[in-house]
Amino acid sequence: MSTINALLGAAAQRLQEAGYTHGQREAETILGYLTDSDTTRLFTHGSEELPESVASRFTQAINDRLQGKPLAYIVGSQQFLGWQLKVDERALIPRPETEQLVEFLVKMIRERKFQGAKVLEVGTGSGAVAIALKKYFPSSIVTATDISPEALELAEDNARRLGAEIELCESDLLEKVPKNKYDVVVANLPYVPTERLAFVSEEILDWEPMVAIDAGDDGFKYISRLLGTIQPYLAKDAIIALEMWHTHADQIAESVDRNLPGGSVRIEPDLAGYDRFAFITT
Repeated sequence: MSTINALLGAAAQRLQEAGYTHGQREAETILGYLTDSDTTRLFTHGSEELPESVASRFTQAINDRLQGKPLAYIVGSQQFLGWQLKVDERALIPRPETEQLVEFLVKMIRERKFQGAKVLEVGTGSGAVAIALKKYFPSSIVTATDISPEALELAEDNARRLGAEIELCESDLLEKVPKNKYDVVVANLPYVPTERLAFVSEEILDWEPMVAIDAGDDGFKYISRLLGTIQPYLAKDAIIALEMWHTHADQIAESVDRNLPGGSVRIEPDLAGYDRFAFITT
């Protein structure tokens, strides 16, 4: 049998030699997941020997990581705004940019003082955004859609585990969404132009669902469809919040002028300084 220290040392070295800058931390995360231990326990029990079954699973997990499998998929979870979400290949891994989208939106909702707001998320994936908004605003009525039934199963699982009562709807954008009047519409749709996929990391392309990434020639087709059909679903003074490709600001402004006359658009940058979020008020 191998000790915790021996397993971690060998795994961290393999990861670092393969170019994983945070190899030690990733090895600790994986072993902590397999042994239900935090980093402190791994450190204080470093001389403890682990069963061969655990060592074998750990080695396989490290091999998966070396093949590019995302760490979140290996451990089956990802934190989002403090909530621990189950994640797997059925949906994209929630990212810091989307946390930022929610933080901007929460501030806007509070400024508007919506009471019992009706919220629609289009393209929910793991359910991260819809669940977070329900947690922030318990009196809100939240509906979340996705074209993928597998993603909706994952979102349902997350909502149930986190105690968030949301309604889920399988729909290609708005096709099957009941024509209610929503105070808030939020969407993190695919927005990467096909020609830019060559610059996306192999880890993402090889493991995460392409249907949630590739958005055609200019990356705007899904956002364009949404803005072109959203008007009947909007309550008075509604908010639309979008995550977008950093060159889409002008196209969004043109689409709003065409489809939502009188609407205003505010663009906000992500943590890297790229235009990433569009907030439309009607």
